[in-house]
Amino acid sequence: MSWSLRLQERLWGLAPWDDQRITDEWFRAHFNYAADVVNHWVGGVIDLPTARLLNFGCGDGITDLSLVLRHGATAIHGVDIRREYAKLPRIAREQLGMSRIPAGMTFETITPGAPLAGKRPLVDGIMSWSTFEHVQRDQLAPIFSDLYACLRPGGYFFIQIEPLFYSPFGSHLKRYDDVPWHHLLATEAELWKIIQEHQGPIDASETDFGFADFGVDGYKKFVFNEYRALNRLTADELVEITTGVGFHVVRQERRKVEMEIPPALRGKYPKEWLLNNEIFLLLSKGA
Repeated sequence: MSWSLRLQERLWGLAPWDDQRITDEWFRAHFNYAADVVNHWVGGVIDLPTARLLNFGCGDGITDLSLVLRHGATAIHGVDIRREYAKLPRIAREQLGMSRIPAGMTFETITPGAPLAGKRPLVDGIMSWSTFEHVQRDQLAPIFSDLYACLRPGGYFFIQIEPLFYSPFGSHLKRYDDVPWHHLLATEAELWKIIQEHQGPIDASETDFGFADFGVDGYKKFVFNEYRALNRLTADELVEITTGVGFHVVRQERRKVEMEIPPALRGKYPKEWLLNNEIFLLLSKGA
């Protein structure tokens, strides 16, 4: 973003926006709920208006935009292996009537596993929303080590993952298959057949802005390939790996579902794995 836009914002403020214009449920969820959760966990330990933030796995950038507009953040750099964030100016115009995104938001496409440390100044906070279940297992420790090096001493790292793999809809296929734990009970071929035969619209809150890029059949293939690539990370493993590279756990919350576990799964997997569908984890880097 050019210096002239930064100056313009400094003099006259951000471009006008109106959240009453929101019609898209995916946008609404990430603009309101996700941003509020991040602010709740991070805003209490970091001063967002003065902090330098990194969003690892920023996706379309909607949550970043909300943190700036609704929670006062002024410097967020989002990184992702896909370029969904390139749609953000159009999305912000359609959903908020905003003529341009804030100057304090920057984005970068990265190669999976490529190091980030040393390329930019140290950040005060890092956040990641439903990203690390998609990272290859052998890359988890190296990536967390790299992010540790990106964070200033005394900084914080917030991670959210939902749904966790062994939970009822941990396959990320609920758009097409609403049978709890079906991914642990059926074969891949059976799951793919269900997805292929699915007719009609999918839940609007589950339809991201990349849907149109793929088309109906292409999106089915994309989502199924994403399922096959899930690393099956558990909450315990997440804590173990992050603390293993040097982070300290400040606070965590594990949310569970109240559902009856199918007889075929009882004793096959720990009950905690099957019922824990989400984790919020706040980590710190020692001074």
